[in-house]
Amino acid sequence: MAFDTSTINIPLGFGCMRFEGHGDDTVDIQQVSKMIDCYLQAGGNYFDTAWAYPNSEKTLHEALVKRHPRDSYLIASKCVAWSNCSCAEDLEKQLQETLSTLGVDYVDVYLMHNLGGVRTAAFEKFQAWDFVKSVKERGLAKHIGFSAHCTPEELEGFISAYPEAEVIQLQANYSDWESPDFRERECVEIARAHGIPVIAMEPVKGGILADPPQAVKDILDEAMPADSYATAALRFTASQPGIAVTLSGMSTLEQVQDNCRAFKEFEPLSASELSAIERARTALKEGGTVQCTSCDYCAKVCPQNIGISQSLAVLNHFINYGDAASAGYQMGFVVRFNAGKNLITDCIRCGACEAACPQNLPILEYFDRINNEIFSVEPEQPQLMRGSTVGKR
Repeated sequence: MAFDTSTINIPLGFGCMRFEGHGDDTVDIQQVSKMIDCYLQAGGNYFDTAWAYPNSEKTLHEALVKRHPRDSYLIASKCVAWSNCSCAEDLEKQLQETLSTLGVDYVDVYLMHNLGGVRTAAFEKFQAWDFVKSVKERGLAKHIGFSAHCTPEELEGFISAYPEAEVIQLQANYSDWESPDFRERECVEIARAHGIPVIAMEPVKGGILADPPQAVKDILDEAMPADSYATAALRFTASQPGIAVTLSGMSTLEQVQDNCRAFKEFEPLSASELSAIERARTALKEGGTVQCTSCDYCAKVCPQNIGISQSLAVLNHFINYGDAASAGYQMGFVVRFNAGKNLITDCIRCGACEAACPQNLPILEYFDRINNEIFSVEPEQPQLMRGSTVGKR
């Protein structure tokens, strides 16, 4: 049975990777319940989670599954073979844990999670696609597919190897849409040519496009004054042919309200708005920010428990505002105090982070830049740093 995308009520999906406090047991269920209610009331019904997202499925059970009829929403979840998986049986354990934690008898969409590069070998080793097909055959998932950070050539290979895939989740944002490194437009067009709907992830690129450099803000303020920077990015992705739903990793009620205003009665970007996005893309590239999406796959393999994505967020703060002293303070506050992680000074340069990064970032080079340009300057005092936007969506 093909995936009927008309069952997705509005083209905005609720990405459930970034609940505030998601790394421990501090998620505010009451707050998330309000967010989910707001999204459902606006017509939304697509929730994207994964076994690998800390506390995500547990939070959805409390805030969504226990409080709303099962036929009022769709849940997509995923299995991962390249982390915490030592044998094929572990995939079944993941599935059963997902169903039990969510408190559901089935998921609507079940995906192999994050194919591409060296990660693909683990799925092949454990015959993950045969397992995913069995999940559908047993009635534990209505539709199956895969998510990928990959080249167009890899994507063609995946589609050939997994002909039963009914949906593909791909990264798509205006920053990387025409990038020769990511080739996102090509990937979406390949899926569309094969008649496979795309679920778009990272449309705000881990928050980078929600708080872009001032040059980008100036362009968008003039051309799209009614949209927040995040909503402008979401609308760009949702306007692309072949994309059925655009995921937004919403972590506050204000973000849900902002996104839903634009998507309740969705209008694709106009020609003038698309032109503004083109100019914003050029300005963003010239600004030189680090294109980290804060997925934290690097952190999962770091033997030193370093706050990698948090460190790169602070590096972007320095790139955008040029204040090494304030960035030095933020490094301690954001990495150690907020995230409970170690600083990059503990790095042993094993390179595991770079191998795991779906964005193929030269992380160790960025560490060198932090050492040379930020840590060499005396950090500011805490009282001077109130109101910082580092790490906000």
